[in-house]
Amino acid sequence: MRRKLCLLIIIVLLGTGNCAFTWRLPKAELPEASIVLDINGEVINGLTRENQINLKREQIPQDFVNAIIAVEDKNFYRHHGVDPVGIARAVITNIKYRKIIAGGSTITQQTAKNLFLSNEKTFTRKIKELVYAIQLERKYSKDEILAMYCNTIYFGEGAYGVEVAARTFFARRAEQLSLAQCALLAGLPNSPGYNDPYLYPQVAKKRQAVVLQRMLEEGKINLKQKEMALKEKMEYARNSTIAGDAPYFTALVKDYLIEKYGQRMVYQGGLRVYTTLDLDMQKAANQAVATGLQGQDKELQVALVALDVRNGHLRAMVGGRDFSRSSYNRVFSLRQPGSTFKPFMYSLAIDQGFTPADTIMCEEVSYKLSNGKIYRPTDYGSEPYHWRPFTLKEAVMLSDNVVAVQVNDILGPKNTAKHIEKFGFPDLSPVLSLPLGPIAVKPIEMAAAYATFTNRGVYSKPIYILKITDKKGQVLKENHISQKPVIDKENAYIICDMLKGVLEPGGTGSHLKKIIGRNAAGKTGTTDEFQDAWFTGFTPRLSCSVWVGYDLNKNVNLTGGAIAGPIWAQFMREASVSAPDEDFYRPTGIDIVNICLDSGLVATESCPRAIEMAFYGGTEPEDICYYHLLGLEWMLKNGDNSTETPKLSF
Repeated sequence: MRRKLCLLIIIVLLGTGNCAFTWRLPKAELPEASIVLDINGEVINGLTRENQINLKREQIPQDFVNAIIAVEDKNFYRHHGVDPVGIARAVITNIKYRKIIAGGSTITQQTAKNLFLSNEKTFTRKIKELVYAIQLERKYSKDEILAMYCNTIYFGEGAYGVEVAARTFFARRAEQLSLAQCALLAGLPNSPGYNDPYLYPQVAKKRQAVVLQRMLEEGKINLKQKEMALKEKMEYARNSTIAGDAPYFTALVKDYLIEKYGQRMVYQGGLRVYTTLDLDMQKAANQAVATGLQGQDKELQVALVALDVRNGHLRAMVGGRDFSRSSYNRVFSLRQPGSTFKPFMYSLAIDQGFTPADTIMCEEVSYKLSNGKIYRPTDYGSEPYHWRPFTLKEAVMLSDNVVAVQVNDILGPKNTAKHIEKFGFPDLSPVLSLPLGPIAVKPIEMAAAYATFTNRGVYSKPIYILKITDKKGQVLKENHISQKPVIDKENAYIICDMLKGVLEPGGTGSHLKKIIGRNAAGKTGTTDEFQDAWFTGFTPRLSCSVWVGYDLNKNVNLTGGAIAGPIWAQFMREASVSAPDEDFYRPTGIDIVNICLDSGLVATESCPRAIEMAFYGGTEPEDICYYHLLGLEWMLKNGDNSTETPKLSF
């Protein structure tokens, strides 16, 4: 049966060969790299630059040539474009499974497919592939075909051609590859996604062993060379030119494009991708991260994401400390936000009639939960309670936990959860500790949510691709801004004003004001046992969230203000250097009053601790502070005569 099938295939091939005399080889569509552009029309390197570097045959390592021939087409130098035995084997397999599974393609056939055809698995495409393979063999030498193949084959991770593969997986040029590295690369094209050494290193090693065994069987290496190659440690790293200017952002764009248009179109189809990234801001983000983590544990990770508050455009993104070591984008990882979640609850409090000057006592309180357990919120620092009243603005400035939980209890956790969900956080649990950030959120969600406060109460969904066109300029995809009002503009301004206090003397981020050097607002966040460190804040034009922590359960042992805050402040300063130093938009219905932080009343010249606060017109305190005017500090709660601001360790 198999002999008859082989004879039939030979007859078909002879007929195909006759067709090839009259069918002209199509003009090769030379691969055209797709281009990713930033918001200013600058090319973002990484996806396109050097994603295909063609080598001459003599520049391709002989070990790689031997490996790829051994594993892909051992009869390459003996056939004339097609291998009847290989095709017969593939036909039998396809008939057995009643669909195209095996191809039986020679290197020449694969080259024809890469140059002239799509990846669709149909018999029509297969016949064309055979015809074009025969034509290639007539027009080009074996070495020329082999060079075409090695320059066009896909290895995964966006790498087309052996030179880019060498840089992508081993951070070196092809000519510098060892036998072990050549064998590993030669094993990838069979199934680039499944064999990806970054994702599945053990699978890649097993495939490498198969390649080496084939090379041994073909007499291209001896047993000793095989054993030495298998023992060689594989250390994977990307060349910096492959990573590009914004590697995490480029990877995000690449993944979207591949899912929508396929790998070949992305890397060779000449797409033009217009994005929202600002390369100048991206460089500022890269530098801020490098400076902020200098001298820290090399395993400590980071995420930084910045959005234009007016429209949600993503302007800068750092998804980790070193893309060459880890391509995982932590901007989209779920982490507990800690106290950076408090402003959303205070927004509801303002909406429900609270004012920044209202005072609540920081003292021991306990709540019986539905499961019967007793919950006692405490503050950071050596003392769990301050035993004195706080205005709501100072509670935000000092990040007081006890006051926040009491306010949430008054508002009702269900109401708080429903309100916070409007800021882009779905399905929140209505727990008392919600303002302390016990649930996991993404840094990009935090940046978008905070932008709402400085965008007059309007939430903008993050967007990073504006338009995609093909190489002829035809629009394939166009995205538009998606916005919705969440809170009124007066509420938004009051929260902005409260968060400005965090950067003022006495606030947990006061040391950052000098670094940023312009109008800004934000909030520190530190989770239990110092596991996650955050700073999220904004200027009138830019919102940025920074997270610092470990991928696994390990404590940072630093507060958000100490490690994430300086990264945020340096980035915001450099990213805003060309923007005017504006103040936040103040609606006409807002009154600004100087308030005593001890009493929550209108401050006098005698009040040692006073700060301006924003109010809905008519809701500000009417009474003058009499504590300090009359020298009656003893009237403060618990007889505390001290007027110094307690300092917390975060």
